[in-house]
Amino acid sequence: MAVTIERERPDQRRHHRLTAPLFVEVRGHRVRAADWSIGGLRIENFPGDLPSVGSQIQLQVTLPFQGFDVAFSVTAEVVRTHPARAMFACQFIELGERERELMSHFIEDLVRGHTSEIDDTIQRIDVPVTPASLKPDAEKKAPPPDLSKMPVNRWPVKTVAMSAFYLLLGIIVFSYAGILTYSNFFRMEVQTAVISAPVETVEARVDGVVEMAGFKPGDRVRAGDVILNMLDGKLEREIELADIAIKERKARLIYLKRRHADELDRLKGFAAIEMKNVEQSRLSVEESEASLKAARDQHRRLKVLFDKGLTTATRYDAALERMVTLEKQLAKNRIELSARAGLAKDNIGKRLYTGDDLIGKSGELDAEVSLAEHQIALAQQRYIASMRLRENLAVRAPFDGTILKLPRYDSAAVRRGDVVAIVEQRRRREVTAFLNQDEISKVGIGDEALLFIPALGERLTGRITAIDRTSGFIREQDQRANPGYTWRGPTDRSAQVRIEFDDPKVLEDHDRYRSGLPVVVIFEQRTRNSLLSGLAQKLSLAL
Repeated sequence: MAVTIERERPDQRRHHRLTAPLFVEVRGHRVRAADWSIGGLRIENFPGDLPSVGSQIQLQVTLPFQGFDVAFSVTAEVVRTHPARAMFACQFIELGERERELMSHFIEDLVRGHTSEIDDTIQRIDVPVTPASLKPDAEKKAPPPDLSKMPVNRWPVKTVAMSAFYLLLGIIVFSYAGILTYSNFFRMEVQTAVISAPVETVEARVDGVVEMAGFKPGDRVRAGDVILNMLDGKLEREIELADIAIKERKARLIYLKRRHADELDRLKGFAAIEMKNVEQSRLSVEESEASLKAARDQHRRLKVLFDKGLTTATRYDAALERMVTLEKQLAKNRIELSARAGLAKDNIGKRLYTGDDLIGKSGELDAEVSLAEHQIALAQQRYIASMRLRENLAVRAPFDGTILKLPRYDSAAVRRGDVVAIVEQRRRREVTAFLNQDEISKVGIGDEALLFIPALGERLTGRITAIDRTSGFIREQDQRANPGYTWRGPTDRSAQVRIEFDDPKVLEDHDRYRSGLPVVVIFEQRTRNSLLSGLAQKLSLAL
């Protein structure tokens, strides 16, 4: 009978896999492992939710061995799952050395068929591998270990690493303690400081309405720029009435000028008529002179005849009467001619003499036109004065700077004294530090301060120029009801210290060192003990 030989591929597993009892407690469920090895285990029919592949789980392993339960904890990683079978397999990633030796001994005994007591097994595991010397300590002369002959797993790496760690930790702790001691007794660090600049608050001068001029918070302005306009209702009404009055007077002036032009056209006819009347008066005088000359000749002839008795007295008297009448008529015509000639010389083109009265309104219209022009000029001056007053009410930038805030919106109503704009001066920069009442007594004017700007990562230096303890520390009371002040809590950061930069470039670079940036200030502490202060002063003078 032929024998068929089948060759199989060698097993790729690195450890023997057993089905011996091994109980595992995971996620509140105690189950028996389907199979297990020194590298991991597999569980089937798991009653709970299967863990996801790649997740780490904590296992409580119990290994029954000759009536004893050997329990230990181990961390494992899930490598595969099978939801249909409620199965998952995991490998050990944190298995202790003693647990590994225990499982290895148990597996070897099962595979080889050896049996031994659990006590003997545990004792063999706990037996030290390095033989102890029986010589007294004084006689011991242990040579230094030869690392070249010692297995790598026996090198004291852990001891050296822990010693180095504790040494480094001690250096760090003592250094930190020294820094704290120096900081608390010799230096003082204040984190409540900020870069600041002079700020001007602009108030409304009158009750009115806000009219924005196109600026918004953050915009730069130059000195004199109109930030916003203030519209006073009463002033705006006066401006409108002044504008209407100017238009009304201009319309009346146009009307008067048209009437004056019509009157001038009429006066042209008046001048022609006047010259005609003067000429007619002259002709009447010449006619009267001729008639008077004829009447005088007739009277002279009749007188000669009357003296000779050749004519009657009636006829002579009639000739005398006619001569006298013509003389008066001539005198009247001469007066009329003289009057017309004089009036024509003085009022030519202005008035017309009708014999009894003067007609013509050219002079009156001239006066009315001049009056209208003067009234227009006055109305314009009033309008210009109102516009200047409106310009004076406009809110202007007091200096070159940046608009920080515009508390009012467009067309908002404001009252006199309301803050309508806050402008920051860009050319000045300083640091304002807020200290409590205990810290403020440890600094002095002229002391040097170290400035650290976290936002820029820069370290600068400066000097204290002003110390103000009371501005934020005391509240001013109503002087009429309760004159004086009331003190606030000593822990409040109510004191202010102003620090100027030593580097002038900070004042030039306005955009980089903007106000509002937080600053950490480190001061050199001054002693508050008068004895120590006097002793230090004497030592400094002696040195």
